[in-house]
Amino acid sequence: MTTQITENIENPEEINAKVIYTKTKQSRYVAHLDNIDVMCKALRRIQLPYAVSQGCHPRPKLSFASPLPLGHASFCEYFVVTLTKEIDPEWLKTALSKELPNGMDVLEVITPYHEKRTKNKGDCVKYRLTFNDEDICNKALDFLNNPETSFEIESKGRLRSYKLGSAVKNSVMSHENGKYLIVADFLQGIAEIPSVSKIITALARFLGEDRDSLQLIERLSIQSL
Repeated sequence: MTTQITENIENPEEINAKVIYTKTKQSRYVAHLDNIDVMCKALRRIQLPYAVSQGCHPRPKLSFASPLPLGHASFCEYFVVTLTKEIDPEWLKTALSKELPNGMDVLEVITPYHEKRTKNKGDCVKYRLTFNDEDICNKALDFLNNPETSFEIESKGRLRSYKLGSAVKNSVMSHENGKYLIVADFLQGIAEIPSVSKIITALARFLGEDRDSLQLIERLSIQSL
C-alpha cells in the first residue's frame, strides 16, 4: 500500500527509482506529510532530474510507503520517484543522505525499478519492541501470542471491536544488552485484520501504568504477500 502524490502518466523515456531509507532518532517524530515535504525539498536541492505531473500545479512524480505511526522508528521506509534520465544510484544515495535530517539515511537506491503488478494480498511487516523489564515484556508477549486477544479502538468517532486472530504470524522474545526484545511478524492491509498501529495502541493500553517500559518501537522490514 502506497501514498500516491501524483498520477503517473506512462512515458517510455521515464525511469523509476526506489529509494529505501531509515527514520530513526528524532526523525521518528516527523509526521507523514512533513516527511513528504522534507523529501521533496531535498530532491530539489540536489537537482535530481525527476519527472513532474501535468496541469496547473506540477509536482514531482512520487509515491511513498504506507504512513509510519508517529514515534515509530523504521529501517525500511521507501518512496518511488520517476526520473527523466538515468542516474548513478550511488550518487543519489550519497547526495540525498547529506540533505536529510538526523535519523534519515538512504540505505539503498534501486534503479531502474520495475514494480511487480500483482494482486494486493497485503503485507507482512516485521517489528521489534524494546522493553526494560522482563516481566512486562513477557506480559506483552502473551498479549501478542493469543489469537483470542480482543480490544476496542475508536475510529471515525465510534468504538470498533477487534480480535487479533491471525494478525500476528509469530512473535519471539530475547534478551540483549540489558534490554528485553520482542520481534514479531504482523499481517497488514488485509480485510478484518487490525493494523499494526491499532495493535500496538491496544498493547499500550493493556500494559497500563507499565507502558513506559516499552521504550522503542521499530519497523524492521515489509514484504508484499
